[in-house]
Amino acid sequence: MMTAPLYLYTICQVPAAPLCLPAGLQGDTLLVTVEEVGAIAEPNIDLAALQADDQRLLTAVLSHDRVIGDLFQQTTVLPLRFGTQIASPEGLRTHLQDNLHTYRTKLKQLSGKVEHQLKLEPETISLPPLPDGLKGRDYFLAKKQRLEDQAQALQQQQQALDEFLEHIRQAHPGSLRETQEDAARVFVLIDRAEISHLHQQVQSWQATRLTWQITLSEALPPYHFV
Repeated sequence: MMTAPLYLYTICQVPAAPLCLPAGLQGDTLLVTVEEVGAIAEPNIDLAALQADDQRLLTAVLSHDRVIGDLFQQTTVLPLRFGTQIASPEGLRTHLQDNLHTYRTKLKQLSGKVEHQLKLEPETISLPPLPDGLKGRDYFLAKKQRLEDQAQALQQQQQALDEFLEHIRQAHPGSLRETQEDAARVFVLIDRAEISHLHQQVQSWQATRLTWQITLSEALPPYHFV
């Protein structure tokens, strides 16, 4: 009889003290180990059924991140994407054995480190309204000047962002950047001991870059650095 595949959450460093395994999507999670490298998994997950129901899928995604977050508080983790499965416990052990050196190296690199997201949103640029009573040529000249002022302000705002991102790149080599129409996001990997210093850096940056609102996330597992 075929067994259901194992649902996987994360590869992790097996600590000296026993891990407190969190509840999974539907039941108990389990730890599969090869030497000092482990994987957190859950049996009997019908992934297709979860994906067919939007509400159940959303709950499952949040639970997936919760499990990773709980384990991240206890040991070094390599988060896996939602929906990752493997055929059997034996297959998982074989996978861990085959990739033992790679996982050891990566876990060592990430030991004691946390990920932070910096979200930068542009402040609205407010220009004074056109003077009342303008007509004809005076009106069009004033409107043209206002458009030029707006373009210059937007250019200065973009320049401030570019300078800020370069500052981050120099302060935190290896940072990752994502840009959207309404915001820029930068992911940095730092030692846990540097968290307070990063908060101070953000406060300093915010004070000198008034056209951008900077939001710093809580300490997260290294989702973007695995």
